[in-house]
Amino acid sequence: MSKRNLTRRQTLATIGKGAALAGAATLGMPAIVRAQSGPIKLGFLSGLTGLETILGETQLNCFELAVSQINAASGIAGRQVEFIVEDDQTTTKGAIEKARKLINQDQVDATIGLIASLTHVAARSVTTPAKKLLMYTTYYEGEVCERYFFSTGQIPNQQIDPSVEWLTANEGKTTYIIGSDYVWPRKSADAIRASMEAKGGKVLDAEFFPFGTSDFGPALDRVKSANPDFVWCMCAGNDLITFLKQFNSFGLGKQLFSQGLDDVFSQAEPELTNGAISNQAYFMGIDSEANNAFKKAYGDMFGADKPINAIGEAAYNAVYLYKAAVEKAGTTETEAVIDALGQVSFDAPQGTVGFAANNVARSNSILARANNGAWDVINNYGQVDPVVAGCSL
Repeated sequence: MSKRNLTRRQTLATIGKGAALAGAATLGMPAIVRAQSGPIKLGFLSGLTGLETILGETQLNCFELAVSQINAASGIAGRQVEFIVEDDQTTTKGAIEKARKLINQDQVDATIGLIASLTHVAARSVTTPAKKLLMYTTYYEGEVCERYFFSTGQIPNQQIDPSVEWLTANEGKTTYIIGSDYVWPRKSADAIRASMEAKGGKVLDAEFFPFGTSDFGPALDRVKSANPDFVWCMCAGNDLITFLKQFNSFGLGKQLFSQGLDDVFSQAEPELTNGAISNQAYFMGIDSEANNAFKKAYGDMFGADKPINAIGEAAYNAVYLYKAAVEKAGTTETEAVIDALGQVSFDAPQGTVGFAANNVARSNSILARANNGAWDVINNYGQVDPVVAGCSL
């Protein structure tokens, strides 16, 4: 078990405006929340070992940065924030066990984090029946409509649909999907098919592989024979690096698209990612006062060479949105906080974010191409309202 509790104030040299504003806002908070004693307790649950290690560390760092800034600026309505970290090891068993621990033993007020969709499905089997708040911070397949589940990551109409619009207009009408064998790639493939067909395109085939696959060669042979206009990859975590190495060595001459690629991957493997296209709500290259302050604070706390990605930024945003909701509700009581979450916003590094009525954040949709570790923006669609069909909460 990994555990990091933050119960004391930490001073950051570059907390920036956000912390100062948070401190000022505290003075106007309802007396009821100020009067509650003891720390506010958050659970952080994610994949910190195994397949998603490459992403989990950054996600945790951004979460911890938000808590540090909030605690340094008098906490949430004057109460310090304590957090407990648990590693789900990217397994359903781990997610269920650790979610139960956080709720039943640690009695956290809310749980934030998670990467692989199989883990949010597993964690929700605990948090939703228990009527406890779960905030998921990774882009995913969508389709979830539950009162106790909030998402600060993109869903298909924010990430896949804008990408397909550009790809079919600029790269061609056919694609071949390669993905890991779990809910995110499989459900996303359905969304890609629908979006491609709406633009007169077609998914030629879709193949899904177990975690830890080391040889994509036979699949790449089939891709070569199918001759798609572009290849769509949804391999997870470290498996994405394995796929990139083999994709590049095959020399297919096809455009690669993967909405799983971000600054963490491009800075770790600039040669492998060069030329690939992705869509994220956040890239480090966003030029704004809020993002520049965010990057500086992150660098001061964890090292200037450490990259940040959309999953991490979404975790940072989730903490601040939770803070705003508690202060608006005047309590950490779950039902009141959930009601308040739909009424608050946060000036995030990506821009102002807040939740739509379906509990998904309105977020950016930025299409970009990897270029020597950085990302050149192809098209910034701005904020896109999330659509979850048939969802009424």
